[in-house]
Amino acid sequence: MSGKFSKSSLKQQIAEEIKKMIFEGKLEQGEKITELQVSQSLGVSRTSVREAVLLLEQEGLLISEPYKDTRVTTITQEEVLEILIPMRLQIEIFALKKGFSVWGEKTKTQFRAILEEMKKAIFYEDLLTFIELDIQLHGLIVQSSGLENVIRIWESIVNRIRLHFLHQNSRSGTLEKWLVEHEELINVLVNGSSVDEAIEALRSHIVDTNLPDVYLLD
Repeated sequence: MSGKFSKSSLKQQIAEEIKKMIFEGKLEQGEKITELQVSQSLGVSRTSVREAVLLLEQEGLLISEPYKDTRVTTITQEEVLEILIPMRLQIEIFALKKGFSVWGEKTKTQFRAILEEMKKAIFYEDLLTFIELDIQLHGLIVQSSGLENVIRIWESIVNRIRLHFLHQNSRSGTLEKWLVEHEELINVLVNGSSVDEAIEALRSHIVDTNLPDVYLLD
């Protein structure tokens, strides 16, 4: 076994390596991967790779068919329009309703910090970092509600959302526009006094930042 990995949580570590390759675009949508390929690349056993693949199947990043290939999952326009956007609206707006009135300065400071890091990512034209910050922003809305059941639902789809952002945004190339849109949302979340205003800003943000470019997925 490669010294890169410890014996504890080996399957999780291998899963993280594969996940990293997917989100960095080193493994493309629909690309075939094999246990042998990954085990040789990472210096680990095929059994450990098999366990990691099962984890990533549960997270919606890999798909395997009996006696057939294991491939990186694809993200389609239909899934985004019919599943991800509606689910995000339900989850994030519900979390915002429950959390907005109890946000303290710590939460608002976190929103501001994300915005500052987004500005740096735009300056360096770092799409992958910007996407991760985008996920952090929306994750913070959900997590700051303190609703464990809602947080779990969010976590169950967050990798599909990440794939959506990666494949759509890498083709649209509108970094500065994204910054303005996120700056407007964060301004309302931090400085707004009305939960209704915050909900409307969030709803518009989720829809308006995705619908114009969703066609790029197909």
